[in-house]
Amino acid sequence: MKWLSESPSAQPRKVAQRFVMTESDFEQLPQKGTSAPAAGGRTADDEPVCTIVSNDARIIERCAVIAVGAAVRINQCADPQLLPGDGSGPVLWGSDMAALAENTSRPVDVLVGLEDSEALIWSLASRIPKARVAVLPSASQWLGEYLGLWAMRAGHGHTLALNSTAGGLGTTTLSLLLAHAGTLSGLRSAMIDLDPHSQGAWPLVCAQPPIGIGWEELQQSGGALAAHQLAETLPKLRDTAILTWSRANRTQELEDQLVIRLLAAARQGFDLVVVDAGRAPHPQRLAMNQFIDRNIATASSMTLPASGEVVLCGEQKLRCTPQGFPEILGAVPVLPRISKALERGQLFDSFKSRALRQHLSNLCLIPQVKEQHP
Repeated sequence: MKWLSESPSAQPRKVAQRFVMTESDFEQLPQKGTSAPAAGGRTADDEPVCTIVSNDARIIERCAVIAVGAAVRINQCADPQLLPGDGSGPVLWGSDMAALAENTSRPVDVLVGLEDSEALIWSLASRIPKARVAVLPSASQWLGEYLGLWAMRAGHGHTLALNSTAGGLGTTTLSLLLAHAGTLSGLRSAMIDLDPHSQGAWPLVCAQPPIGIGWEELQQSGGALAAHQLAETLPKLRDTAILTWSRANRTQELEDQLVIRLLAAARQGFDLVVVDAGRAPHPQRLAMNQFIDRNIATASSMTLPASGEVVLCGEQKLRCTPQGFPEILGAVPVLPRISKALERGQLFDSFKSRALRQHLSNLCLIPQVKEQHP
């Protein structure tokens, strides 16, 4: 194997006018697991990586240029037997070796070829249902968009979104508790306040916010958000990073592109990202859902959603669960220690409660830390 291109700081290509990403394309982007930290599809420098199976210099060169534009590093593989089988990143098969993809157990994400091999790769694609086709150069922008979208989602951080079914349930409190529980479990954790009606989370956890940036500063930043810079500049309280509003008087709504850049960087800079999405449905849910691994509803027995995974807030359990209702993961009751800690503005002090720790553990929402082997 050999490395073909370095990953620059360039942004993913714009959507092509002719070849655009469809919903089915997006759904078939290679998926990541839910354990953390997981390094699949990334180099030691935490760069997103794809693979091309080909010995055709023309195809390799064109794909290398496209990968550079998508900020993805590309790795040539001349022997399909050497391909990783863990679905760690997109696998492109050149038309010169695509015939081997038909009967392989290895990943086949995109069949790539030049116009003189178009009939061949379309014929193969008809026998490999999940494979996409990129005939170059006409599909260059589509392939760049495909790799760019995957790169944005390829961060190893497990992203959990909490969506409230009603106001006043304590969704922000639970978001902070889960993020700090991740920190105590050995994960690099962050709580991201994306509640459109948020007045800032700092009063729940401390009287004086730690040094670092808030949404106000990010709105003025512009450009791309580097994962390492985000991890270094977010304020941390007891080693848990928190992004919220510094002041209660919000004057401007967040733009979709800022939310996209923020979540993409957060997935790369942290092992666990807990998003407080506020009351559902969120106005930016389409942008957010590109980066969410798991959506959880917070509810009471009177505000249960029709489906999905639910955490009961302020209650021990449901008296009865009617058939057809969602999956109840557990409950986080209003424990005396939580109430007293909130009154003092020191929420993380409530972790002294064994009962709270047990309730959070029973939810099974914190990913397990993978053992690191030399």
